[in-house]
Amino acid sequence: MNTEFTSLMDRVCTCLLEGELWHQRSANLMRMAALRGFGRWHDSEGYCDAETRVCLEKLACDRLGHEIELDINVAAPAVSYSIGGSADLPRHLQQWVAREEKFIPVLNDAVRMAAGTDVCLYKDLICLAEEVQAEAMRVKIVEKRLALAQWGGHDIGIVSMILHEHFEEHPHDKYINVNLG
Repeated sequence: MNTEFTSLMDRVCTCLLEGELWHQRSANLMRMAALRGFGRWHDSEGYCDAETRVCLEKLACDRLGHEIELDINVAAPAVSYSIGGSADLPRHLQQWVAREEKFIPVLNDAVRMAAGTDVCLYKDLICLAEEVQAEAMRVKIVEKRLALAQWGGHDIGIVSMILHEHFEEHPHDKYINVNLG
């Protein structure tokens, strides 16, 4: 067993745990700021992180004979994250993108190592890398859209409403197929 790869899988799963916790905290903070659509978006992303982490943990056991070791020290910063309401939305979206972009190189390393180790993990990690990159892109699109309107409260409310309606119909949809323009 490749210990470098199993350590990397530990890191990937730890990042997913951190993402799950951060998204759940962010979802509640968005609801507190009356941005329920953004809260639903975070709920969906957190759910996907949790589901993916559990899947990868099972595959690590079955395919690698490795029990994933999560670093639970990531929990404290993720669950203590805060925002000061809708005025912090620009900073929040920037931090969201930065979090995803920090995860991408870890995933790229895991994909490269999985290619020579296990094709099943390789395929799942490629899908995860694609989803994380797409998530960062979607957040950037929303950020650009709201910046065009100079972060006006009405505009933020409209985007939040559209997101809420989308996730009401598709609660665990990985892709936002709505026009936010």
